[in-house]
Amino acid sequence: MIANRSWLKPKGKPYFHQISLYCIEKLIKCMESIDIEEIDFHACFKMQKILSDEIGDTEFLVYTIENFDELFSYIINGYLNIRICRDITGEMCFGVVKK
Repeated sequence: MIANRSWLKPKGKPYFHQISLYCIEKLIKCMESIDIEEIDFHACFKMQKILSDEIGDTEFLVYTIENFDELFSYIINGYLNIRICRDITGEMCFGVVKK
């Protein structure tokens, strides 16, 4: 049995961020009112605000904003368990759990 609970909290950079259902619901609500192929400045700014309230790590936030289209494709396809992952080399990607 592991007695030291701090092993779950590395002092370095985190390796993933789980996007909360609350954040996904807010993004869905925002997306419902726009055409995904014609996102205007105000919609983009609103979605960035939603994500910045959710994601504290700057690198995860920048990756997510730069890859809106990939994130939204997961949401549109019904994936609700979405993570932003970083491997040991620093490469980032979205990870999802199948529906």
